[in-house]
Amino acid sequence: MARWNRDVDTLATVLSDESGVKGSCPGLARPADSYDVQQIVRECAGLGRKLLPVGEQTATTGAAVPQDDWVVSTRKLTGVVDIDRERMLVEVLPGTITAEVKRAVATEGLYYPPDPTSENECSIGGNIASNASGARTFRWGMTRRWVEGLEVVFGTGETQTFWRRTPDKNTAGYGPFQDPVDLFVGSEGTLGVITRAWLRVVQDPGPFIAVVVFFPTLSDALKVAVGYRSGSIFGNPRCVELFDRQALNYVAAHPSKPDIPITAGSGLYLEFDETEGGLEETLERRVFPLKGHEAMVDGTLVASTDADKRLIRELRHLVPESGNVEAKRYHEAGGLKVSTEFAVPSQRLLEIMSFVEETARESGVDLLARYGHVGNGHPHIFMRGRSLEEVVRLKLLAHRWCQRAVEMGGTVSGEHGIGKTRRDFLRYAYPPTVIEAMRAVKSVFDPVGIFARGNIFPETESLVPEFFGDL
Repeated sequence: MARWNRDVDTLATVLSDESGVKGSCPGLARPADSYDVQQIVRECAGLGRKLLPVGEQTATTGAAVPQDDWVVSTRKLTGVVDIDRERMLVEVLPGTITAEVKRAVATEGLYYPPDPTSENECSIGGNIASNASGARTFRWGMTRRWVEGLEVVFGTGETQTFWRRTPDKNTAGYGPFQDPVDLFVGSEGTLGVITRAWLRVVQDPGPFIAVVVFFPTLSDALKVAVGYRSGSIFGNPRCVELFDRQALNYVAAHPSKPDIPITAGSGLYLEFDETEGGLEETLERRVFPLKGHEAMVDGTLVASTDADKRLIRELRHLVPESGNVEAKRYHEAGGLKVSTEFAVPSQRLLEIMSFVEETARESGVDLLARYGHVGNGHPHIFMRGRSLEEVVRLKLLAHRWCQRAVEMGGTVSGEHGIGKTRRDFLRYAYPPTVIEAMRAVKSVFDPVGIFARGNIFPETESLVPEFFGDL
């Protein structure tokens, strides 16, 4: 039988994630290897116990919040097992912190591109379960693109390893099943427990220059972001990240007191490969020409040293952290963070952002922060709900945005997934038959139905207001 910790104080540490909602948990297990995971899964399946796999619980969607689930944590399943330079693969255990993987391969002159904002706190297993991304997704894509193989324990306790299939052509079976690795990337713990992963790496791309370029208006920055995506603006940045005025206000509160122009209505965080001419040539060729796109180039923040780069990325990461802190002030009153991270084709970015601003103004939203991955047509939008009633009103507004995003050919989630707090958005992305097909797939890998109940599908009590009828 598995060794379960039922100490109340210990269990209190696994009742929530970054969504701000809390759940309940009768027992916690921290297996030391994949065999322990198998035993835990078999025990829970035999007893009909709900089981929630978690990593560092940095999810923002309630995906890592137990609802009377027994929790299996991967915190002891850590380590970089092997770096294979010939195959350009790194073998890791799921509880390994993402930044530790990046540092380990860097010692070999290699680079693991996915860079979620919480890379110093989140685990590789969690990244895979949510198909995490980050700022540099603009150039290198999401976690899915970098997962070459997975070892997974199913709901029966069976363990199987899946590898990418990479022929130029494949017509064997239904398209979504032609590469089974893809089933588990982004599955949010519903199909099994990931116990090992093989990740692709690339040669270190070399040094870069980081800048924050300011613009008079939000639309000015968005036009440049779209221009980079289409290739009509020269530069090929590694990332294109937005700050609206509220996000800049959060950045301005940093102890370093960054010099942000008072007249700036927005900013873009950009990273460029350092050219052979160094800093001056990089600025001359890639930053100064943005003046022709309304950029306030004289006020640009520039980082070329390692210390300055760490600081400027810290400024970028301060925005979601500040939003979380802002929302936590209202938790006792029933308030919560209400956020969306829909994605649209980049050519529709200005249109959807105009719709967001217009409807937020009509609804009397008092605090709106827009930031994040606009280079991918994937903005993050934060609102604070100061009471349960306000949360309900803001959630309905978020519904309108997600519905419109899908109508534009986009999706309701660009990286964080559905979890337990965005289940009611899923109906915009897929017709009922497709959602039922997903359920059917889950029943094959998890026949007893023990894994991550309530994630993606509304099988558990709502943790936040949910709306499944007509708006």
